[in-house]
Amino acid sequence: MTRPLVSCIVPAFNSSRYIAEALDSILAQTYPLIEVIVADDGSTDDTAAIVGRYGGRVGHVAQETKGPAATRNLGIAAATGDFLAFLDADDLWHEQKLERQLDRFTAKPALEACVTHAKMFWAESLAHEADQYRDNPRSNAIPGYATTTLVARRSLFERIGNFREDLWFSDATEWFLRAREQGVVLELMADVLTRHRMHEHNLTRRRSEASKTEFAQIVAESLIRRRASGMRPADS
Repeated sequence: MTRPLVSCIVPAFNSSRYIAEALDSILAQTYPLIEVIVADDGSTDDTAAIVGRYGGRVGHVAQETKGPAATRNLGIAAATGDFLAFLDADDLWHEQKLERQLDRFTAKPALEACVTHAKMFWAESLAHEADQYRDNPRSNAIPGYATTTLVARRSLFERIGNFREDLWFSDATEWFLRAREQGVVLELMADVLTRHRMHEHNLTRRRSEASKTEFAQIVAESLIRRRASGMRPADS
């Protein structure tokens, strides 16, 4: 059986500090059939130059700054794979991430999307924060209902739509809520296959109040849609 192509989309905005590590973790995947696309949201630093060093192994598409959701959608538009995966430019994948997830699609043909657990780690500049959270539940692996853990069939995005471009913080959460409402067949793997880097410039850290407000908005909208469709709030 021919194995499918996975398009690995890396949304980036002034990501020169960490993007090489992210790209290296994609190119080190044991799953062989991938295309890598950096979707650049109008970076003004050396992001494009760093991507250019990878030559034909990594594609690069760019736009004027429109926000994270629009940048992911830019990558989706450029992708040619039957499956889509996403890695933020400051995060890392386990080398077997794609292989293990694609195995689940083979084992379960009805599966439309698959996520894994994720674990945070701290940049060296935040060593004090890492020590603070060493014995805190926040430092444990968590279910990764986030784009960085997601592998999904391209046909799923065609069915339920892309990320909402008016959202800057909760576009992934809104997409997962929408997927749940529409009965998407999604599997959460116990494997910890994504590492999320905590650093001074995390978007939600820089604009935490706006993030909380947006999250409350999309949850409220989801509840309204559920009630309108006759679903109970706890229905899956």
